[in-house]
Amino acid sequence: MPDNRGHILVVDDEPFARTVVRRMLELDGWSVLEARTTKEAGALLLQEPEPVAVLLDVLLEGESGLEFLERSREDGLLVPIIVMTSMEDVETAVRAMKGGAYDFLVKPVTPERLRTAIQHAEERHALLDENRNLRKRVRLEAFGRTLVGESPAMKALFAEMERVVETDIAVCLLGETGTGKELVARWLHESGPQAKGPFVDINCAAIPETLIESELFGHEKGAFTGAVGRHRGKLEQADGGTLFLDELGEMAHSTQARLLRVLQEKTLVRVGGSETVRYNARLISATQRDLKAAVQEGRFREDLYFRVVVYPLRLPPLRERTADVPLLVHHFIRVFRSTTGRAVEGITPEALVALEAYAWPGNVRELQNSVFRAVVSARGPFLTTADFPDLSPDRVPRYLPRPYPARTDAPAAPPAPTMDTSPRLVTMEDHERAAIQQALDASNGNVRAAADRLRVARSTLYRRIRALGLTAVS
Repeated sequence: MPDNRGHILVVDDEPFARTVVRRMLELDGWSVLEARTTKEAGALLLQEPEPVAVLLDVLLEGESGLEFLERSREDGLLVPIIVMTSMEDVETAVRAMKGGAYDFLVKPVTPERLRTAIQHAEERHALLDENRNLRKRVRLEAFGRTLVGESPAMKALFAEMERVVETDIAVCLLGETGTGKELVARWLHESGPQAKGPFVDINCAAIPETLIESELFGHEKGAFTGAVGRHRGKLEQADGGTLFLDELGEMAHSTQARLLRVLQEKTLVRVGGSETVRYNARLISATQRDLKAAVQEGRFREDLYFRVVVYPLRLPPLRERTADVPLLVHHFIRVFRSTTGRAVEGITPEALVALEAYAWPGNVRELQNSVFRAVVSARGPFLTTADFPDLSPDRVPRYLPRPYPARTDAPAAPPAPTMDTSPRLVTMEDHERAAIQQALDASNGNVRAAADRLRVARSTLYRRIRALGLTAVS
């Protein structure tokens, strides 16, 4: 007998009917969930793992099974739903199949008929799972091309984006400048159900307050000086797709009030007009400001805040995912090598260390610009620290030294042991540390000059400096 095949949800307000069906299913190894009403069924459908199929009675208390079926399909529920009824009439069967039922059973159901229906539903569910996994892999590949990174912070961001990508929930992207908020917005649009519609963006900080309402809601001819014809606003243009409101925190307070009403009613009236225009667009917004603080200070409407920040997504700054810096650098080198025709093959280890140590206040955008300038001005096949002049010495690696005796011109050995301590041998590491420190002192902390003095590669010297806990300037 099969075991742990998955869950089947049985929705029926008659306890005896549920018991009969449950026993038949359990004989085949299914785990059974039971619900008396569609409200209970809706709650169970939100649990993990998802049921393989739903056995749904037509006559229920409150909302009928057919109404629940139709509403669930409109909401995007894909789980196979098998409708059961004791009334064998054509009208009910037709409505059920048109409403999205996978199968239609007439009570009392024989074990053979139920088993066949469940088997087919199981095959259908497996196909749905395979399709979902395929779409997820495609989205993951697109995510990797859009937002380069394999750090825990980026994996967590992708997991959050996956939760909302196939919905029309209002998402607000929170993050510093240069973290890629517009890239995330476009990924959500292109990977979601609105992909066939337009992606329309508007920067709320770049448009004067006197023109923002016209840009958002449109205007009629003659609405103001210069309005020589009808203009469809961004909301109308985004109908069937996605509207991306960038820099939402900069929107004027008067515009916030009108935007709230438009978002609530899903209708708008153009500036200078009287016609009510319906629209249907997903809203994605972005801001680098703390909107909660803006609400407390009275600069942002609280009711609008709860309308647009339904699902906040925080984009991590680059300093919180420094493990992604090498991936980003090599990615940008490949891109700019192709677009500029420069024969740049890579980057030296010491330059990469310097880039990893920099705070990057401008985040990925600043890193991208720095690599572009370096590729354009590169004097060899590998980018070096000299190709990144904007990184001042105080922003490149500084490794705190371990306590060490005062230095002399000659490599110093550790203090001689006293009679009260056990003898300590002078190790090769002691000599190496002293020699490297002497070279750094003589070179004012410059690693390039110290490496020349010691006749070693700079990459080797950087590794030994870190291993020995010494201080380097550049």
